[in-house]
Amino acid sequence: MIIDQIKNSPFVTKEFLELAVQLENLSEEVKHKDNYSMQEGTITNKGSRDFIDYRPSIELDIEIIETLQCTKVSLDSLHFFQIQEIVESFSNNSLNISKGDQVVNLVLPASYEDYLAELPRKKRHELKRKTSRFQNLYPKAELKESKSLEIFDIFVELHKTSDGAKGSFMNDKVIDFFSKLLALDGWKIYYLEVDATVIACCFVFEDEKGCYLYNSSKNNMFNKSNPGIIIIHKIIQKLITDRYEFFDFLKGTERYKFDLGGTATQLYDIEVKI
Repeated sequence: MIIDQIKNSPFVTKEFLELAVQLENLSEEVKHKDNYSMQEGTITNKGSRDFIDYRPSIELDIEIIETLQCTKVSLDSLHFFQIQEIVESFSNNSLNISKGDQVVNLVLPASYEDYLAELPRKKRHELKRKTSRFQNLYPKAELKESKSLEIFDIFVELHKTSDGAKGSFMNDKVIDFFSKLLALDGWKIYYLEVDATVIACCFVFEDEKGCYLYNSSKNNMFNKSNPGIIIIHKIIQKLITDRYEFFDFLKGTERYKFDLGGTATQLYDIEVKI
């Protein structure tokens, strides 16, 4: 299933890649093709790996490389099936394959009861404890979704209150990138509301099969009630009810992803010397 999620993800589309390229301060020497770039004799992925969780497959062979006068191919964030395709195309060349990022994915079962049953006992107990405590504190909390500028501004402002590097992530250029993403089909913000106060947001892409969690933010005033965990749990519940197939946590191996039932898949980087 993860292969289909890569092939159909928003990150492989032309419109997403064009927006991602705008985030980079690249020289005019960089030339962009449909889904890859070229600079100083090297073919690379289009856009930074920091903003792109899955890569489109790139159809290259030695004749194309020589025509482009490139001496190296350097690609990141590829699934094993994509690595195999490259190895087959360049079997006579020097290859260097290394482990890169990991993605975490949750295959959704037929019912919420099945979802809970599939969690390890300790994680199931902990999730029930957190959700029960939240429900007792905020019985009228609602999961909502929006593409409005008002909710987007709240998502950004909450993001800026995050600890560490995440708190400085939302500069003007990144905010513009996210706002343009939100205007595209499929992108939206889930938010958890308590008494007209937004306590957590998830910036996602959703199609007819499932949901990709691209980014999130939370109101630190509510940290004791675990709003970040609760909102994702509620999204998972909704997706199961609506018969979706997966919830993709994307890159990163944060503990909460596994606590909610996710499993990791290794991505790889590869260099080919021509």
